[in-house]
Amino acid sequence: MIKNKENDSQLTQIVEIQSLEDLVNQNKISKSTFDKVIIAKKFIERKYNLIKIKKMENEVIKEKIKNSKLPIEKKEEIYNEINEKKKKTFEKKREKLTIYDYEPLNLIGKGSFGEVHVCRNKKTNEIVAIKKIKKSMVKQKNQIKHIKDEQDFLSKIKSNWIINLKCSFQEGDFLFLIMEFLPGGDLMNLLIQKDTLNEEEAKFYICEIILSIEAIHNLDCIHRDIKPDNILIGKDGHIKLSDFGLAKIADNIFKEDIINYKGNHHSRNYSCVGTSLYIAPEVLEKKGYGKEIDWWSLGIIFYEMLFGFAPFCSNKNNDICNKILNYEKNLKFPTKIKISDNAKDLILKLITNCNNRLGKNGSEEIKSHPFFKGVNWKKIKEMKPPFIPQLKNDYDVKYFEKLTSKEPFYPDLNNKKRKDADFIGYTYRENEDQLDLINVIEMIQNKQSEYLNSCQNKKEENRKCEENNFVNKKFIKGNSLNINNNINNDDVILNKEINQKFISDKNIIHLNINKDNHIVEKNDNSNLNYVKFSKNKNITIDETLEKEKNEFTQNIPKIPNFVPKSMKKKDSISSRIKRIFALSKKDN
Repeated sequence: MIKNKENDSQLTQIVEIQSLEDLVNQNKISKSTFDKVIIAKKFIERKYNLIKIKKMENEVIKEKIKNSKLPIEKKEEIYNEINEKKKKTFEKKREKLTIYDYEPLNLIGKGSFGEVHVCRNKKTNEIVAIKKIKKSMVKQKNQIKHIKDEQDFLSKIKSNWIINLKCSFQEGDFLFLIMEFLPGGDLMNLLIQKDTLNEEEAKFYICEIILSIEAIHNLDCIHRDIKPDNILIGKDGHIKLSDFGLAKIADNIFKEDIINYKGNHHSRNYSCVGTSLYIAPEVLEKKGYGKEIDWWSLGIIFYEMLFGFAPFCSNKNNDICNKILNYEKNLKFPTKIKISDNAKDLILKLITNCNNRLGKNGSEEIKSHPFFKGVNWKKIKEMKPPFIPQLKNDYDVKYFEKLTSKEPFYPDLNNKKRKDADFIGYTYRENEDQLDLINVIEMIQNKQSEYLNSCQNKKEENRKCEENNFVNKKFIKGNSLNINNNINNDDVILNKEINQKFISDKNIIHLNINKDNHIVEKNDNSNLNYVKFSKNKNITIDETLEKEKNEFTQNIPKIPNFVPKSMKKKDSISSRIKRIFALSKKDN
């Protein structure tokens, strides 16, 4: 036993010494082999984590379906629908994503990591915006996590206030984000064209920006780079928020506990990121900050809309930072442009200390400010925007700055590389994961709600039928006699056990009264009691009815198509029929 322990210890030491890094340093394995091993390791880890998450989600789905108030056949429908989506998802995943499926049309943006192009999908002719990111620049500036977080955030979140990601992948030396194209340009270009906005115009955009930031904060995320350049305008004139490269994504928002996720999991942040003109003082001080920094940026944008420039502008970044740190002395309102007291108060409550800043306790604080009095926050998207782009076609880029690219759009075909280990899991297709847990739970809830509503409607219909308790008489030969008044109005009440046979001209009509006082046709003549009506008397007949039929048919008057209300409940069947024929004779 002792020898075995010694051998295990020696084996452990050998394994620890012979790590991959050591093997590379000792030239026992090549760097390319090392990269392949790391890629395989990350791939397996990711697959294993996905399997764990999917297994957990499947258990939750089964439990939700089992506990739902649906009948067995409805539950089977849900299972069939899920299986069908699994099949479509599998087929979709087999399609390879490549940048060569897109045709570049115009360059509309440049950044430190790459470019943004307007492109056409060669297969579908859809116009999209493609963000092309150079991997080497991302690694050089140590921004791998930020780039991956942006893709992860956009792939998970679908909102009317956030730009929609259609797919993403890596190819060659580049990462590609294929997004929806908003042809109205950005808010900065609009401010350059208009110089300033009046308060009503500014109010519209501020309202939409508030709802955009609110959508992010509800997920416990911070944008950290709210500025006019990142606020895009769609063809309908409404805005969407873009560029989440600097966003702080909640650590556990996309993990297993998303089922029970309620937000507020953020710790204080210390990274000094953002654009200098719109950055909050607590970010510069590096003492820790939270979501409230986005509301500071909102105040700067509002000021810029009304006065045409940012409150702490300067030619040098250091001067801008100093002005921001001493904002109380440097925040001034130009006298040439007059604004309302409510607008000024809103700016002062946004551009202030983070402990007193409006929005610190949630967006409702800002929404309830007097400046927004009368705003219907639920119908902002239904309002007519102050500016609606006038476009020649779907790919019109006149609202963007004209740019040229020095490098080709497509990667070098001769430089085909394996997928980079640092960006494993970057591939995404829109609607690829149609079985997302939240979507499935919503589907179950919707089907359950529909089913319960239909059951309630059926119960209501049955209740009304029981209350009305109508008696309907249907005659074969064209003429019909309907008794539509209920029994509380001295109407004719027919004995439920008696079947009546009326002779009208040449047709014999059999009427059977069921237990619900409804008349049903009866073709079976066996074991029935009939009442036979003649001109002067009532005759009860049995199986000899067919023989005696002819002698009565000639003189039978036509049955009137109404029932007098004077007939009372206590009258017998025969006395009621006498009155009907008496009245009929009188009319003739």
